[in-house]
Amino acid sequence: MMNAKPWLDPNAKAGSYALGMLGLEERKLLYQLARYTYTGEGAVVELGAFCGASTCCLAAGIKDNPRAAGRHVDSYDCFIANELYLVDFIRKHFGETIDIRQSFASIFRRATAEFADLIEVHAGDLLEQSWPSGMPIEILFVDVAKTLALSGKVLTEFVAHLTPGRSIVIHQDFYHPTAFYLPVVMDFLMDHFSIIEAGRDWSVVFRLETAIPREKLQIASLYKFSFVQQQAALRRMMRRVGMPGSDYLRLSECAAIGTHFGDQQFRAALASAIRSATLDTDQVWSEGLSWCRDFKASRIRTRLYGAPSLMPPPTTADKAYMMVSALRSAIAARMASSGKPRPIG
Repeated sequence: MMNAKPWLDPNAKAGSYALGMLGLEERKLLYQLARYTYTGEGAVVELGAFCGASTCCLAAGIKDNPRAAGRHVDSYDCFIANELYLVDFIRKHFGETIDIRQSFASIFRRATAEFADLIEVHAGDLLEQSWPSGMPIEILFVDVAKTLALSGKVLTEFVAHLTPGRSIVIHQDFYHPTAFYLPVVMDFLMDHFSIIEAGRDWSVVFRLETAIPREKLQIASLYKFSFVQQQAALRRMMRRVGMPGSDYLRLSECAAIGTHFGDQQFRAALASAIRSATLDTDQVWSEGLSWCRDFKASRIRTRLYGAPSLMPPPTTADKAYMMVSALRSAIAARMASSGKPRPIG
C-alpha cells in the first residue's frame, strides 16, 4: 500500500524538463511515481505522448529506480498533428512549421533520444491497437482520451489489465472542461478505485483497489449516461476531490450543460460558476476559464461523437431538468430586474 507522496517533497525532482504541455507539478508526479512507487512487476504505459515530455519523466524515473531493471515505457501516440493547437505549439516551442495532419514523430524521437533505450513506441491510431493479453499494467498515464471512443478504448483495452491493490492511473485531462466525461466515468467506477492525489496541475491519480467486472467496464466505455446522471456524477466527484478541484469541475459541469443543451445554457451556467468561484489567481482555473470563453456546443459534440447528429437525444429526465432550469433562470432574472433579493437555494 502506498501512503507517502514523494512528489510533494519540497526537493522532489521532475526527472526531465523536455518541451511539452505538462506542468511542473505533473512532471514531478510522473517521475516520482516511476522512481519510488513503481515495483517493476507490471508495465508502465503512456497513452498520449505528444512530443515526449511525459515519456521522458516516466523513463527518467524507471532509469533511477533499481527495482525497474529491464523495464521500459510503452508509449502510444498517432504522432499526427490533427488539431490546430498542436501545430501552433510545435511552431512556437520547437521552431518547426508543420501542416495540419502532418507527422511530428521526428520531433518526438529527438526529444526523447536520451531515453531511447527505455521507450517502446507504439505509433498509430489507438482505436486500432491492442495491449498484450494477460500482461499486467502497473502505471497507466492517460492523455489520449480526447473523444468518447478513445475513452472507451482506454477502459476496455488498458484499464482491464490493471492489478488490484497496486496499479496506478493518472488522468492528465481530468480537470479540463472538454473532458467532463472522465470524472463521470471515474465516479461510475469509484467502488473500485481510491484517489491518491486529487490534483497536480490538470492531473488526478487513482489506485485500483478491487477488480472491475468486465461488464461494468463495458457499460462505462459505451458512455450512455443521461445528462442528469452525468451531473450527479460530477457533483459527487466535486465532493471527493475537494478544493480547488471542485471549482475546476464546475467548469466541466458547464461544458456538460452546454454540450447537451446549447451555447445559451452554457453561458448561463458559466456565469453562475464564476460567481461561485474563489480561484482568481489559480492557473488551472484561469486556463480552463479561457477555454470556456471560446465554447461552441457544435464543436464539442463533433469532437466527442464524431458529428453533432450522433449525440444521443435528451431523455425525459433531461427535458425535465431543462424546464426547471429555465424556470429558475426566469425567476432569477425577474427578481434581479425588480431589485428584490434572490431567495436562498
